[in-house]
Amino acid sequence: MEFPLRRILRHWRAWRAFTEQVKPRIGFEGAPPPRPPDYADPACWAAHPHRPSKAHFTPEGTGLRDEQATARADVFYVHPTSYFGRDGWNAPLDDVGANEWVDELMVPGQASVFNGCCRIFAPRYRQATFYAFVDGGKNGRRALELAYRDVARAFAYYIEHHNAGRPFFLAGHSQGTLHAIRLLEEQIDGDPLAERMVAAYVMGFRFPMDKLERGLKTLNPCEHATDTGCLIAWDTYVEDGTPARFFDKAEHWYPTPDGKGRWERRARKKPLCINPMTWRRDTEPAPKTMNLGAVPLLNIFPPGKSWRDMWAGEPVGIQAEGLARPLLNEVSARCRDDGFLYISRPKARALKLAVMAGGNFHNYDYALFYMNIRQNVEDRLTAFLAQHPQTSLRKDQERS
Repeated sequence: MEFPLRRILRHWRAWRAFTEQVKPRIGFEGAPPPRPPDYADPACWAAHPHRPSKAHFTPEGTGLRDEQATARADVFYVHPTSYFGRDGWNAPLDDVGANEWVDELMVPGQASVFNGCCRIFAPRYRQATFYAFVDGGKNGRRALELAYRDVARAFAYYIEHHNAGRPFFLAGHSQGTLHAIRLLEEQIDGDPLAERMVAAYVMGFRFPMDKLERGLKTLNPCEHATDTGCLIAWDTYVEDGTPARFFDKAEHWYPTPDGKGRWERRARKKPLCINPMTWRRDTEPAPKTMNLGAVPLLNIFPPGKSWRDMWAGEPVGIQAEGLARPLLNEVSARCRDDGFLYISRPKARALKLAVMAGGNFHNYDYALFYMNIRQNVEDRLTAFLAQHPQTSLRKDQERS
C-alpha cells in the first residue's frame, strides 16, 4: 500500500513534468497577440444558429431532439481551456488542436445539454494557454485579460444583434466559467439584463463564496430546482478525493473601486456548491437513484491514439459520433462543508478515462449529471416564463 505522502509526491512530480511541457517559450510581450475575432462572422463562433456544429447532439435512445429552431430562449456558453501551445500565451482562432477539443468534446459534450430549449451561442476566443493557470504570474493574468475581452465583446455582440429581448442562460466550464463570472460582475449584475437571465451554470472553476459579498450585488445562489435569476456551481471529486490547495495557483478576478480590478488566488477560498441532483446547496446526500443519467460522448480515436495524446497541443483526429445512451443511477453526490461536490466512483470506463490527480472529476462536471442538467434547464425556463409572461419570445429571425 502506498503511503499518502508518497502518492502526493508522485502526483506532484508528474504534474511538474507535465507543466514544463506546456510552458510558453516566451513572455506575453514576446509575441504579438493573435488576430482578434470578428463576431459578425459565424466562423468566429464554435456554435451558432447560422453555422453547423455538434451542439445538436442528443443522447441515444431517449427520443430527445435538438429544438434550437423553435427554442424559447438562448444560452451564451463559454468553453473551457483547450490550448496547450508553447508559442504564445493566447490561442490563435484557427489553432487546429485547440479547436478540435472545442468542436469534438466541449460543444457536443457540454453545450448540447441546452439544445432542448435554447439556441446555442458559443464564441471562439483567444483563450489563455493552460499554463496561465499553473504559474503564469503577470504573463498569465495578461493572457486571461485578453481572453476575457474577447468573451465580453462576443457577449455584447450577442445581446445587440441576436438576443432581441429573449430570456437567456449563461454557462461555462473551467476557464469559460472564470470569464462568465466576470461577465456576471461587469455586464449583468445590477443591469436590466439580469431580468432576462434565467440562470447561470458556472461550474468547474471554484466559484468563491466571497464573490457574493465582494463582487456581486444582486445575484445569489440558487436554493431550489426552479429558482431563476440565480447562480449554480460545483466542482466534482470522488468520495475519497483530495482537492488541491497548496499547489493551486489559479486566480480569480475581483472588481475594485478604482475600476482596475485585482487577481487573487482561489486556493484558500471556499467555493459554492449546488448539488446537481437535488439543486440545493445543503450537505444532504443525493443517492444514485436521483442520477437521471450520466452521458459520455461517443468518440472515435484514430488507431494508436487515446486521451493521453490530447494534452500534446496537436490535433489528434478525434471525431465525436454522438452522445451515448444515458447511464442511469451512475453516481451519488453530496456537497460537503468544504464547498466541493463528492461523488461515488462511477462504474462506466468512459467516465474515468480523464480523471485528474486527487480524484478530481473536473472533466466530467457536465457528463456525470447530463440528464439532470438538461431537465433542470427546462424546469427553470418554465418557471421563468411563468414569472415573466411579458418576456419577448420572438425568434427574431430577421436580426439573428
